Order: sequence, then structure tokens, then C-alpha cells
Amino acid sequence: MYRSEPPEQPLSRDIDEAASDSVADLRALLGSLPVPMVVHELADEGAARFVNESFTRTFGYTIEDVPSVSVWAERAYPDPDYRRQVIDRWWAEIAARQATGAVAPPGEYRIHDNAGQPRDVLVGFALQGELAIVTFQDLTETRAAQAALEAERRETEKTAFALTENMPAGAYTMVLRPGAELAEFAFVSKQFLQMLELTREEAVGDPMTGFSRVHPEDRPHWIKINAEAFAKRVPFSGEARIVANGETRWIRAESVPRELADGPVIWEGILVDIDDLKRTERQLKAVLDTARAFTWRRDLRTGRSEFGPRWQEVAGEVPEAEGMPNDVWLAQVHPEDRPAVGAAVEALDNGVVESDVLTYRRRIADGRYIWLQVHAGVFERDETGRPIALSGVSFDITDRMTASAKAQEEQAQLREELQRAQQRDTVAQVAGGVAHDLNNLIAVIAGTAEVLEREAQGQLRLQDGLGRIRRSVGMARDLVAGLGGLVRPDLPREVHDLGTLLRNAVDLLGQRRIARHAIRVELARDCPPVWANPTEVAQVLVNLAVNACDSGTPEAPATVRLAALPAGTAPPARRPDAGEVPPEDVPVALFTVRDTGNGITDEVRARMFRPNFSTKGKAGTGLGLPIVSSILQANRAALWVDSTPGEGSIMTVVWPSAPPGVASGLPADAGVAGHAVSVPLARGAAPTDILGDLRVLVVDDMPDVAEVLADMLESAGAVAVAVTDPEEAAQALAEAPAVWSALVTDLHMPGMDGRALARHAARLSPPVPAVLVSARVDTLGDAPATEFAAVLSKPVTAAQLASAIRKVCQ
Repeated sequence: MYRSEPPEQPLSRDIDEAASDSVADLRALLGSLPVPMVVHELADEGAARFVNESFTRTFGYTIEDVPSVSVWAERAYPDPDYRRQVIDRWWAEIAARQATGAVAPPGEYRIHDNAGQPRDVLVGFALQGELAIVTFQDLTETRAAQAALEAERRETEKTAFALTENMPAGAYTMVLRPGAELAEFAFVSKQFLQMLELTREEAVGDPMTGFSRVHPEDRPHWIKINAEAFAKRVPFSGEARIVANGETRWIRAESVPRELADGPVIWEGILVDIDDLKRTERQLKAVLDTARAFTWRRDLRTGRSEFGPRWQEVAGEVPEAEGMPNDVWLAQVHPEDRPAVGAAVEALDNGVVESDVLTYRRRIADGRYIWLQVHAGVFERDETGRPIALSGVSFDITDRMTASAKAQEEQAQLREELQRAQQRDTVAQVAGGVAHDLNNLIAVIAGTAEVLEREAQGQLRLQDGLGRIRRSVGMARDLVAGLGGLVRPDLPREVHDLGTLLRNAVDLLGQRRIARHAIRVELARDCPPVWANPTEVAQVLVNLAVNACDSGTPEAPATVRLAALPAGTAPPARRPDAGEVPPEDVPVALFTVRDTGNGITDEVRARMFRPNFSTKGKAGTGLGLPIVSSILQANRAALWVDSTPGEGSIMTVVWPSAPPGVASGLPADAGVAGHAVSVPLARGAAPTDILGDLRVLVVDDMPDVAEVLADMLESAGAVAVAVTDPEEAAQALAEAPAVWSALVTDLHMPGMDGRALARHAARLSPPVPAVLVSARVDTLGDAPATEFAAVLSKPVTAAQLASAIRKVCQ
């Protein structure tokens, strides 16, 4: 929520002037810690009191940039709706802490630093009277960094209560008279009496009355250590649980003896409530247990390092009582890391830097090297300001580094596979295009020669010449068939998690591109999987994402989002711009690639999937989107382009979630390569009456090919009409479906392709069977092409074509 009242005090007042000595100690301590933090008031707009150096170094904000929580939020959370949510949540968490005293786990926020870069952080709150201490930590190290804050506190009682403005403490004086075994209370403060739920008369009258408040399980030891201190006239220090005021709490007593001239010895001491400290210690232990971490302290005067109790579990070594020599510690660092670690430690030792985070390998007891991430900082300085002690927390990150190395290896392998696939598909695209064009030319030559052979009966020289043409055509057909080895191989497919494929594709774009274009992956909770080869999906995603990144300008880079849509999302109702919509009975997954670039004009949209077309000049090959189109076609997947010039584009892809089922409804002998009915490979001319009384509509975008196919059919007795526009053919079929006995169509044509035209013909009444004659039968993919009653590969003979038409019209 927003606070409208102005702060009562100037925002720039120094924390030393506004707090007690314990808060001044807090400021000094927090200022030296490596954890970014902000201290702000709980009243009004959350006036900021203090930001430490780590906060400024990490996020770029100084105390002048953070006058209050609400003002800072304008810059840290530029989105108004998100900012409102954050502020409401911020104050709600503080209110909950005030009401219950419970420590909530850190919450995840996205803030923008002073340079405007977004950062994902975990934010934790702690209260100190009327102040909130807010910590900002890396997602992987948040809780451990909070534990490090506690581990680095001073060893005295003021460290235990650094997060509490009014330290709950009771002062007392005990007198040990000559000959007595136990001292008695001579003075107790009001706070002391409240903590133990005693009256002054009860406390002064009998020391055992005060001891009676100690928990029964702790009382014998408490009395014993008190008696030992009295007997030896030494300082007393002890911790125990007390039962008072209806609750059990931890307390700590510290006292120092002073011998009086007349013989008695007095102990002047303080009783402090350390229940919060004990709770924090338990939390710290839980964090360290979970994170495999240990605390340490490096004494620069003795040249030795001391390690916390978790050291033995992590390193397999029993800590030496006097500590480890610093040179021995450095010798256990991996030789490759030792120079950098030595230089970083030297900078800390000499006070050149206040804190640092080191990542290196260290040898442990069994000879293995483990990875450590060390948060180190200057803990104590002498009167000249020179560091005399360092402290910090070390985390065993071996598992994380191992997993990271494995992920990098897998990513490198995926990148290599993607590169090989892109090169292979580029060759396939070129080879396929060449084969298609040559087969069309060969079809024209072969068909024309076949028609002429019938008219050249009895003309030997003409027949010899046509024979040479036929033989040359056969050789050309074989040469073109050899290009088939360069066409895309049939890649294995299985069910894959779409979210994983999207994230992997983004990783392949590189960190520089990801950062520049703020690329993000958005996943619906129930997004379905895809039935695919992961390399093919990566090719589609990377090509689309790179184009999306290139859609902006150097001055205004486009932002890019890849999103997996929820299960059940319907694809666009219009015809796709590339690929083919999966059959209605096949479950599908939808994903989008969205950008905020310059958009796509209608002229570019009409040509963008054609080979050799590019808007990038010499920087583009003109093959990326044609490759995407061929992959979609092979997978029975489809893509729609939605774009507004000047506002960006959305590429929507629908992809099967399961393998295609076996199609039904074909004749009993259906199944040439899983696509069509079996057609005898007849040679030579067809009988002149084999197609008598049949009317056939021939559609091919190349006029010569359409005319030759029509001539072949007419030579076999059919009435054939040649059309080059599939839209015109669809209209002719719809106007009089009963007129047509069969449809002969090419596959790849501008506008409506052969599959769509065949489906249109099948929906008419009566339905018109379709025969596919294509130079690129290989692009049909794995799924049965149920739209076609027969599939023939160019160049085709008159006998083959007539036989296929007669068979489908029976």
C-alpha cells in the first residue's frame, strides 16, 4: 500500500544520531557485510535510514536514490501494476511480522537496478524496533547469505541482539561474603525482576528463589557453574532456559568479579534474553545443514584460520584447536585457482576491498577436490583502520558446478547438432528445389515425347530421335533421383516436454542476445508435450527467435518472449502461413514467439517462406524460414503469422502432441510408402480407350506441366482440363462436383497447396478423388496422406497416370 503522509524527520539524518549505541554498532556491522541491505522506517512512506556499500555496489543505488520505499519503488518497479503488488506485499509481510513475531521465508521479487536492468532476487525482512532491515540476495544463496549475516556477528552478547533495538537486559549485583558458598543478590534492576517474574524481596531474600526460575532440566548445571565461579573468583558466563511469565525462554548471564577491601567479592553482571538468538542459531544450523556450508574466521595477527563445526562434515577434517596456518590453507587450493585466490585474499588482508565472493576448488581429506563459494569480508580492524580479522561463510557447491558442467556439455552438443541440422537442411532445401524444378522440366519433355511417339508411328527417323530423347530423359531422371540422398533424413521422434525444449532453445541464443533482447520463456501450468525430434524443434524455435531479435533496431532492440500455451488452446481458424494443420483427431500443443519489433508488411508476409527471399540483405541466406516450413510440413505442424507494422509480430505454432494414427477409409490395397494406393509402374503409352468417358481436372502451377499431363490423359481417352491456379480449380470443383471424375494436382503451389485442394475435393458431394503428381513426394512427411487416393512422382508416364486414374475411379 502507498503512504501519503510526509516523513516526520528528514530523510537524510544519520543513523548514528537517530539510534542507540547498539544501532550504531548495527550500522557499522551491516556496512561491512557482503549482503546488500537497506534499513527503513516502519512509519509513513518507509523513509530510508541506511543502505550499505554492498547494496550500492550490487544495484547502483545510494542513500540519495532511496529516500523512501515508495519513492525508490518508482525506479525499482517501473511497471505500475507490479509495483502496486510489490508495495502491498512488502508492507503485508512487515505487518505479519509485527503481529506474530514469526520469521517468514524470503520472497521472490523482480527489481530494476539503477541502470534499468531487471534482477530476480529474494527479499527478506527483519524488524528492529521501528526499523525494517531488508536484505537482497541471489536466488541460490539467499538463505545461506542470511545465515552468513548471523554467523558474522560478534562473539559478545551485543552481537546476539544486533537485530533488536531495545535489548531486553536486566542488571544485577551479587555479593559473596567470606565463608559463604553461594553469593546473594545485593541489587537487581526492574528489567531483571520482570524477566524472572520475581519481586525484589524474593530475589534479594534468597538466591535460590531466582535459581528456581531456571528450567528443571538446566537447573543442576546452572547451580554448578555458578558455584564454580564463586569458588574460583572468576568471571561467570552461562546460558539456560527460564520458565517465567507463562513461557520458556533462553537467557544468558555475564558477570565479572571485583574483590572489595573488606573481604567480600561482588559480581556485577547483566542478564539478557537470548531467545531470538537461539532461534536464529537453529535457523542458521538448518540453513548450513541444507547448504553444506561452514563459517570461518581468519586472524591476521596469528596467521591462522578457525572453522565452524560444519567444517568436519564438509572437508572430512577435524578442526585443529589452535586453528589452521594460513599458508597451509592456501596450499590446499587447486593449483589452477591458487593465484587468483591468493590475490583476492591479499586484497582483503590489506583492506583494498571490504568484501568479496570467491569460487575455487579445494582439496579435502580424501584427496578429492570440491568446489567452494566463499563470501568473505573484513570482520575487525585495529585502531589504525587496518584489517586484523576476516570472516565469512563457505558453501560446498560441488553438485551445482558438476550439474552446470554437464548442462554446458549437453548444450554444446545440442548446439553442434543444431548447426549440423541447419547445414544439412540448407543443402536439402537447395537440393530439393533443384530436384523439383528439374523433375518438372523432365516431366514436360518426357510427356511431350510420349505424346509425339504416338503421332510418329511409321516415321523411323522421327521415332529414333524420340527414342534418344526418351533414353536421355531416363538418364536425367536417374541423376535427379541421386539428389535424394541430400534431402532431409527421417529423424526419430518421441514425446518431449515443451517447456524444456523452449528453455534449451533460448540457451542456444547466447547470453548476449538473451540480455540485449530480454528474452524470456513463459510456460502455462498445463502445457502439453510435443511429438517431435528435439533438434527439429530447436531449429524452428531458434530461426524464429533470431528473426524476432533482428526485427528491432540498434537504438530500440526488440524484446522477445517464447510462450507455451495451455492445453486446449485452439489454433487460429484461418489457413496457416506455413506447414499443415494436424488432423482433428491428433492432440496438439501450441507455442508462440512474440517480439516488439518493426512488424511484417503484407508484401513480406506473402513471400517470407519462399526460398532465397530475405529482408536482411547480405546478412541473410533466405533459407531459414523455408527450412522452418519444410520441418513443419514433415511433422504435420503449422505456423500462423500475426503482425502489425511498427508494433511487433506473433508467430503461433501448432505441433502434434502424439504420433499420427493409422488413417482409415482407403481402398484395401492402399499404402504406397504409407501414402496412396498401389499403382502399377506401366511403361509406354496408355491404351487410347482406357479412360473413356472420364473427366479429369489437372492442376499445376507450371503451365507446361499441366498441359502435358492433360495431353497424356486425353491420349488415353479422357476429357482433361488444365488449370494453373488452385483457387480457380477449387471453385470449378465446387460449382459442379458431379462433372469431375478425378482431380490431378501438384503438391507445392502458391496459395492453396495440393493437400488443401484435395481435402476440399473430398468434402464435396459427390466427393472427387485426388491423385497427387509431385516432384517432391518426400515432403509429405511420415503421416499417411489420406487426402490422396494415389501418389505419383514426377516425371510420370502416360501409362502410369492413366492406370492410377482408372484405379481410383473404379
